[in-house]
Amino acid sequence: MSGGGADAPQAASRGRILYGGTFDPPHRRHLEVAASALHLLGGRADGVDFIPSARPPHKPGRGVLPFGLRCTLVKAALAENGDGRLACNRMEGERRGPSYTWDTLAAFRAARPGVEPWFLLGGEDYALLPSWRRGLELPALCSLLVAPRGEVADAAAFRAVTRENWPDARELAPLGTGAAAAPRMGLPGGGEALLLPLPPEAVSSSEIRAAWLAGRAPEGVPSKVLQILEQHREAVSAAWREKR
Repeated sequence: MSGGGADAPQAASRGRILYGGTFDPPHRRHLEVAASALHLLGGRADGVDFIPSARPPHKPGRGVLPFGLRCTLVKAALAENGDGRLACNRMEGERRGPSYTWDTLAAFRAARPGVEPWFLLGGEDYALLPSWRRGLELPALCSLLVAPRGEVADAAAFRAVTRENWPDARELAPLGTGAAAAPRMGLPGGGEALLLPLPPEAVSSSEIRAAWLAGRAPEGVPSKVLQILEQHREAVSAAWREKR
C-alpha cells in the first residue's frame, strides 16, 4: 500500500487523527467532530484522515453506496469545508476482505512509523467495541477519541462504558479546562480514551437518507455533496431504498 493513501500530502508529525466510517453520506456533524478533535489535541495531531470503509463488516454490501462514490462525496464535503488539514484517505480500498479497524490501524502504523494514530469514532461504536474484531485490543495500536452519541452521550456514560470494556482503565486528568475539558481515561495497552466536548449528535445519516428519498432537502449536508447525490440519483436511490 502507499504511505497512508491520503489525497493530501502529509509531513512527518507526532500524530494523525483517523476518522473511520461509512460516510453514507458525509454531513455537517462529521465535520464538526473532526474540527473538535483537532482543536482538542492541538499540536499533538497535524490533521484528520477521513477513512471511508470499503467493505463494512456490519453492512456486507447491502444498501451502502459504492466505495468510490462515498470517497467522492467525502472529498466534496472537505473541499467545501476548506480546511486543508482534512483529507480523504482511501487506504481501505487497497485491501481485500472486510474493512476491520484493527487491520487499518496496523497498516497505517506500518506505513507511517513514528506517527501516533488517534482513532475517532462515535459513542455507539465505542460501546460496541467488544463485538469488533480485536476491538478491545485497539489501545495497543492507538488512542481513542469518542464523539458523544447513543449510549455514550455524556461523561458519566463514557466513564462507565470505558470501565465495562476495560476494568483496569484508570481516570486521568481531563484534557483542557472549563466547559471545553475532555474526560480522559488511561487504557490497558498504552493508549488513552477522550470524550470530545460536544453535545450529542443532532444530525444522523439515516434521517438524511430518509429525507432525500422522500424528496425533501436534508439538513446538514454540504451543497456539493447534494449536487453529486443528484447526479447519481438512480444509483443512490437503489442503494438507500435497499437499506430501509
